[in-house]
Amino acid sequence: MPERPIKTVLQEHTVELMALPGVVGTGLGQCQGEPCIKVFVAAKTPDLQAKIPTTLDGYQVVVEETGTFRALGS
Repeated sequence: MPERPIKTVLQEHTVELMALPGVVGTGLGQCQGEPCIKVFVAAKTPDLQAKIPTTLDGYQVVVEETGTFRALGS
């Protein structure tokens, strides 16, 4: 059972996760009815997945392939 709020855990780990080449974002989600941390990647590769932890401070981490993000033109 996690001891700290998931928002705090995500905030503390986002910089290190975003520093991994191929990671394009992080966020909060629901995984099997429980709060989880989502790591969005441009392409899900075995090498990148090996660098992303499966849990952070008791919360499940899920890797989702999204491609790259880009801002919409105005």
